[in-house]
Amino acid sequence: MYAQPSDQLKELIFGGVRHETFWALRDVSLTVNEGDKVGIVGPNGAGKSTLLKVVAGTMRATGGRVATHGRISSLLSMVPAWNEEETGIENIRFNLMLQGIEPRRIPDMIEDITEFTELGPFLFNPVKTYSTGMGARLSFGIATATEPDILIVDEVLGTGDGYFAWKAMKRMEEFCARGRAMILVSHSMSAIQSMCNRAIWMQTGEKRMDGEVNEVIAAYELDFRRSEDESLRTRHASTRASVTDAVVGELTDETRVRLRITSQTGAPLFSSHYVSEIGIRLGEGERVTIPFDLLDGSDEAVPAVLDVLNSEWARLHERDGRVCRVLTRLPGRNGGGQFVARLPAGSEGQSQAIEVDFTVQSEDQREALKVEVLDMSTGSWTPLVAGSSRKDGRWTQLRFHRELAKPDAEAAERVMKEVALASLPDAEILSVNVRARNAQVTSVKEREPFDIEVRVMFHRSPELVDVGIKLTRMDGTYAFWQSSGQVGANIERPEGEKAFSFRFDPNVLGAGEYFVNAHVTNGWKFPENYPYSELYARKINAAMFRIVPEFNGVDHGVLNQRVKVDIS
Repeated sequence: MYAQPSDQLKELIFGGVRHETFWALRDVSLTVNEGDKVGIVGPNGAGKSTLLKVVAGTMRATGGRVATHGRISSLLSMVPAWNEEETGIENIRFNLMLQGIEPRRIPDMIEDITEFTELGPFLFNPVKTYSTGMGARLSFGIATATEPDILIVDEVLGTGDGYFAWKAMKRMEEFCARGRAMILVSHSMSAIQSMCNRAIWMQTGEKRMDGEVNEVIAAYELDFRRSEDESLRTRHASTRASVTDAVVGELTDETRVRLRITSQTGAPLFSSHYVSEIGIRLGEGERVTIPFDLLDGSDEAVPAVLDVLNSEWARLHERDGRVCRVLTRLPGRNGGGQFVARLPAGSEGQSQAIEVDFTVQSEDQREALKVEVLDMSTGSWTPLVAGSSRKDGRWTQLRFHRELAKPDAEAAERVMKEVALASLPDAEILSVNVRARNAQVTSVKEREPFDIEVRVMFHRSPELVDVGIKLTRMDGTYAFWQSSGQVGANIERPEGEKAFSFRFDPNVLGAGEYFVNAHVTNGWKFPENYPYSELYARKINAAMFRIVPEFNGVDHGVLNQRVKVDIS
């Protein structure tokens, strides 16, 4: 990508690097087997659609290898290969020929597509007269009519009406039931959960999580809910006062040292910084260059690693020929660009000289950067001393150093306990269970009373607490929400473990599978404190249960409630 068109000409004539390389995908590896139904989730710009294009063969990977076995049918856009002046029938015939379908089979397949799409006489009109929804119907009908071994579907069905979306889902279910492989990208978590048995979470062009669909969806939704919570609500006072971040208690011990690059003022970052060539030297050891890839920090073979997932490191770039990571404000992450380095063997408990250098290009030169180290003798972030700086064109190389004093053994142990305590949230949701017939259950009958029990551990005592639950059906229908405070069950300064039971008697929920989300906030008071100003804990898909139909084959919908019937 070039900042201005003239840069491309200058690069061609005078040489040098005048462009920036944007990595849409980087170090992504996966295997999809026969019968796998894989959903890919992630925010906009995560690289989901690019991944599908690479697998489908419509985009060539810059590096690496893609091997596919079997016929692929992909639906990556609304228009597979339209000639807008031709009719729908002619476009069907043309696209089937492109996919290598034998001419003798085409008439039967046209009939199948016609029946499925229900476009009727519109198929004899030019495609340019079609609405977006009609184009989606025709695209999907063509993509699924060829009986592919691998079906690849991007988020394209949202423009269709509800009836056709239901038909499309049923068709994909039938496709998967025949043991074919499917890769589906969607922002609809209910579609992913109902259609897939596996999910992949993409973030900043990298694969963050790959596993069982409900587990991945819960982790992904919790992550973006945290970002939403931070952007809409203020931080709780005890969290603001804490000198450590929650991740510190997990990844910092006596064998490692944690540092971060952050704003010199201590305020949240407001600019984007392209950070390149981070180096660190501890004690008499050699300088180590920290890789920018997403690596496992617990691997003892890795001397230093960026904390990409939990701090404010964003996407990989190549800028002016340098590989770099973007450092920018990311809601829901721990502050600054954090990294962890392993101490030289045998040096634990000793004083350490720390030297850090990195090269940076900032979008806004007014925001200066500093480096801080987590001092385990005090449990606080301590700034390193700024050393020399050197300009190299648009880049600046910065150096920092500090002598980190040897921590007293007792003080270090005390700080570790404080770090562990500070890492705990004010409230932690221990469990969410469905109970009926004096036992924990996974299913109840329609109209049978039941309870949803939320057990919460309070590590600190907030002034006022409200606990709420939200029920959604497997098909994504939003079924129920309530907080304890709405029925006078706010609790003041809770301590220790508490159980909150939501009693469904009468039970008016219709048959289906339901997910339970739970949250702990700072008291229900509408409208003064809604949305909540402080959120202490949240658990996504904390429990799942089934409501069995009262009469087999009868669907009462979301609510199974008897209403009075008057006859006149």
